[in-house]
Amino acid sequence: MVVEAPRRSERGPLVLATVLLVAAVLCGVASLLVWRDFGRIVVRSETTGWALPDGSLGRGWVAVLFGVCFAVAGVLVAADRDRAGRILAVAAGVATSVFAIIEWGLGDGASRTGPGPGLWLLFIVGFVVLLAVGIIRPPMGDTDRAPGASAA
Repeated sequence: MVVEAPRRSERGPLVLATVLLVAAVLCGVASLLVWRDFGRIVVRSETTGWALPDGSLGRGWVAVLFGVCFAVAGVLVAADRDRAGRILAVAAGVATSVFAIIEWGLGDGASRTGPGPGLWLLFIVGFVVLLAVGIIRPPMGDTDRAPGASAA
């Protein structure tokens, strides 16, 4: 009589794909939020990620690019391409968090007093994606077996 080991739950990839697709939407939202905390300076509606206070083009398109990367990673994870999806999610998560820090520290002019809600949201989205990828383990299958290990 052969006793089969209980199967692991397959909800992990579904949860990770959901987190990645929500992150994609939040990156799009971040591109529309105010990216700078201008302190006592009047905050006009054109200080979003898409337009800077002087009317020049902002960097909201970069947030949308990160959102597209998270969406593609979510689709890859949902389509059982865990490794490629997780690699893309980690790369986009690190890039999103680092971009938010660099944009705040090296961004336009000395008129700012700190990051606005758009940059905070980008930073938090990148951090949460990295946590989710690290916490939600991929299912153990034949492709995840160590080299040289035999199938028992």
